[in-house]
Amino acid sequence: MDKVQLLKMSIKPYGLNPSRLIIEKELQPDSWHGDLHFKIHVDNKSYSARFIGIKRYETDVFIKLSDEILTEQLRFCNYLLNSGIPFMEHVSTVNGEPFALVKDVDKEWKFVLFEWIQGQHLTHCTESIAEKFGAFARKIHNISSKFETVVFPKESHSKGHEHFYNLLCNHADSSKFSPSTNEILKSYLNEIEYHKDKAKTDSYDYIVQSDLNPLNILWNEDEEIIGVVDFESITYTDRVEGLAWLVKWYSRTHGIASHEMSPILAKSVLRGYGAEELLTQRDFERLPSLLWLTGCLNWNFTAKTIELLKNKEDALLIEHLTKYYKRGEILRSLIL
Repeated sequence: MDKVQLLKMSIKPYGLNPSRLIIEKELQPDSWHGDLHFKIHVDNKSYSARFIGIKRYETDVFIKLSDEILTEQLRFCNYLLNSGIPFMEHVSTVNGEPFALVKDVDKEWKFVLFEWIQGQHLTHCTESIAEKFGAFARKIHNISSKFETVVFPKESHSKGHEHFYNLLCNHADSSKFSPSTNEILKSYLNEIEYHKDKAKTDSYDYIVQSDLNPLNILWNEDEEIIGVVDFESITYTDRVEGLAWLVKWYSRTHGIASHEMSPILAKSVLRGYGAEELLTQRDFERLPSLLWLTGCLNWNFTAKTIELLKNKEDALLIEHLTKYYKRGEILRSLIL
């Protein structure tokens, strides 16, 4: 079934007329999780239309979007919207269901519909943007800390760090490289161990958070936040672990794809968040290592490293690890 027919079939449970469907564009057609995402119009109204597949990731470290999890995520979206956060408005089916199950020839999808929010992404951060976002993130965290759920697992990011680290160790043990490459690899694994240990705490402050990276935040021309558009990453996270990702994203001076970062912008995020009045000394001690882990032990790094280990790419592995060593120093220096 082609994508046009798939969309026409999928909007029927929402009481929308397939003959009035206009597809403006497909969004992120090469997404790594394999979802299909479109901006569509029906009867002069615009929607975000998302098809979520069953098997989305190569690793089980990411939250699996079961029917129960997805329903709870959409409940949280409505909770934020009803609490004054400009989250995109979720549309239920005519029968009140949070999403529709759609069967293609050889695939089954969960189809989710939201009203479209028009705005712009600001990924080249300034002090003003970083501070405004920090204040906005604090507002979301305060509201989400009151959201009660037994569906989302309360798990620290340390579980994912441990999983990635073990994957790397297992592949490293079975790979043979020159002594100099082995030394660099061993040094990097030791660096991971150090930051994993520094990032841990005896007391996690769990809140519910969505993915608030700059591509999921919409601004108007007056640099005011007018929309949040992510939903499929919503789950519990430790407040400081979540804050580390936000500091990383909103410290970038040349856009989301750049790794040029500014300590001034990092401090602006924390100032807007009101970190000094909220975080403990232990939180601030964890933050540099948490920042290092966001950039130097994420899935992209882990997957690429495993690929180089499997293929015994000696020179490329050295280049790869050296690049991430430098990136880690930049990340840690943001708030040291």
